Amino acid sequence: MNYQNVPRVEEGQGGNAPVSTVYNIQVEKFRLYAYISFWGMCLFAIIMTRLTVANTLGPCPLTEGAEPTYGLHCSVLMATFGFNNICVNWDYSPAREATAMVYPIFEYLLIAYIIVDYLQIVNDYDNDRVSAGIKKSANILLWLKIVLIAWFRMIFVCTVLGEDIPIFGFELKSVVAHTLGFFGMQFGLILIAFQNVVYIYYKGVSMWGMSTDLTMKMAALYLVTLFVITCLKISWASSIFMYGTPWISGGWPKFFDRTWMLLAAFMPLLFAAHGIKTEPNMTIQITNTPRA
Repeated sequence: MNYQNVPRVEEGQGGNAPVSTVYNIQVEKFRLYAYISFWGMCLFAIIMTRLTVANTLGPCPLTEGAEPTYGLHCSVLMATFGFNNICVNWDYSPAREATAMVYPIFEYLLIAYIIVDYLQIVNDYDNDRVSAGIKKSANILLWLKIVLIAWFRMIFVCTVLGEDIPIFGFELKSVVAHTLGFFGMQFGLILIAFQNVVYIYYKGVSMWGMSTDLTMKMAALYLVTLFVITCLKISWASSIFMYGTPWISGGWPKFFDRTWMLLAAFMPLLFAAHGIKTEPNMTIQITNTPRA
């Protein structure tokens, strides 16, 4: 992001014209930095967990009659889902509290990306590049995405080992509330991907040497795959909480989880890196206008 200001004295305005502050930004850099921050947060959480938590969880028996053991294989995730995912690294104190202090870097960068991406759509609408329908949907999705991304922080508030939370006469398990925060993030990332694909369609973007037509088809395939995998992942976890048993077992749940991480957390890095090279910069001009 580059900063400058315009000349203080402008032609025909004498010396009383307010100075405008101008920022030249690259929208996709915000997304790139956000996802780099996410993986940085994951690395930090992994290190903290290995140093402070990994050898303290348990005891848990691996087989009937065996001596109790300690380690991450004794986690709530392992007991509930049958495997550990990235979340195990911020489920337990003090790794949870330490990671919560790092998480805002990712959260604020991703929200900043959501905002400047919205401003990009508004400007395209003002220049007759998108329809009023896309502009209206962007107005609604802006706030929905911000709220869903911000609510992800509840995974640090509602812990996997916390007491049940009383809500209007019934008890909500803390581990369920913890998981709901992650559900919200997943839907938020789908909405971000949806608007990215819409951008590809109305801009006629060509990526990585593919034709525009093939790029559109691959973008649509990516969005549909992300949506399906997310729904499978969420429905599988929900079935455990609601019925006590998953609707599908074996290696599929772990496959859903790893595929989701690839689609939702890694591939956006590639999309952002491409966008930085190909998309135009955005200029934001700020002027404090004196009151009449």
